[in-house]
Amino acid sequence: MPCWGWLTLVLAVIGFVWALDAWFLPNPVIRPFILRRFGKAGDSDPVMPATEKTSQSIDARLEQIETRLGQIAEYLDGLPETKDKKKRDLFTRGREAQKAYQYTEAIRIFNEILSLETSGSERAALHILIGNCLWGQSSLDGAAEHYRLAEQAARSANDLNGLSAAQGNLGVIYLDKGDPERAKEYHQQSLQIHQEIDNRLGQANALGNLGIVYFQKGELGRAQEHHQQALKIQEEIGDRLGQANQLNNLGSAYLQKGELDSALQHFQQALEIYRQIGNLMGQANILSNLGLVCRRKGEFDRALERFQQALNIHKEIGNRQGQANVLSNLGLVYVDQGNLDRAQEHFQQALEITKEIGNRLVQAHALGNLGIVYRQKGDLDRALENLQQALEIFQQIGARLEVEKTKQNIEDTLKSKEKK
Repeated sequence: MPCWGWLTLVLAVIGFVWALDAWFLPNPVIRPFILRRFGKAGDSDPVMPATEKTSQSIDARLEQIETRLGQIAEYLDGLPETKDKKKRDLFTRGREAQKAYQYTEAIRIFNEILSLETSGSERAALHILIGNCLWGQSSLDGAAEHYRLAEQAARSANDLNGLSAAQGNLGVIYLDKGDPERAKEYHQQSLQIHQEIDNRLGQANALGNLGIVYFQKGELGRAQEHHQQALKIQEEIGDRLGQANQLNNLGSAYLQKGELDSALQHFQQALEIYRQIGNLMGQANILSNLGLVCRRKGEFDRALERFQQALNIHKEIGNRQGQANVLSNLGLVYVDQGNLDRAQEHFQQALEITKEIGNRLVQAHALGNLGIVYRQKGDLDRALENLQQALEIFQQIGARLEVEKTKQNIEDTLKSKEKK
């Protein structure tokens, strides 16, 4: 049985859209939405200028916090030390390509190793590595296929480390696809195995992923509890990447609560670590989150600068999902500035990317964003068309909170149409 020490972690964070701003942003413009979210507001919202109303409506339902999603496990199964020189040399080349974000080349090399004689555990490790590369390219279905192959290979080899890594990564995929309950099941299975074999690094990974699930479900207390547990383990074992991941996730929880100073402190600590270890994706995600902090402080020019820095990195490393998330956040800033045409342009770009990569959850968010922009521009028919499409996807994937918000948006749009 391979040593658990070969299980390493990589973070990439993908936003979960629609946001979180309206729940806590300290801006009187959105107060009615904050109260209505918790069932305390009156039946109607106050009349406000078009620009303010636009910003309020979008904030109530969209924003992409670049946190979470989650910690992808890399299970290597002793491949770095294999006595087979050809296999070892290929593996080294594949890892170098992967670390340089040259995912297509890495996949080609890992597949070449699979064509050689390999053990069940090695096949599990290689399928996980290929899945991680595909995930880095935002190919969720392709990644899931390889994680399932890894799960099968690990079961046949009675390889608990490989099995737990594959299950945890499947949990990440299901959360990316907007199915938090199924994601939770996989992460709990992964955590149980790591506890049975006393793999502390794996436990931290699973706890952090469960924290992300609770974050998406809106259970912030449980999310913070799991991230703190994960951070404690990672500090004890010296996992710098894991520490940065959890600091980012904790910062996101503070961001959602509206505690901007605490959020800023955690994000800056995470950014420092990501820079020290050269993790570009982590840097991009933190820069995007810092953009959100600036936006909530009303520092729109600084927010645009941060988002553009994040977008440039995501383009450099080929992270299409990250690009879609940042484009949506840029769109929100343009909404804040009353520039609906630029907002629409960015939301449309985000939508096209989500269609290409097959992320239905984020696709629905983009459709909802566009629907609200069309409503504010007075094109109520196109607004309803986009909102209905968003609602259908949210219902299909079981995203209950988004279903509720989208129904409210449709109701508001129909009321506007009746007044015409």
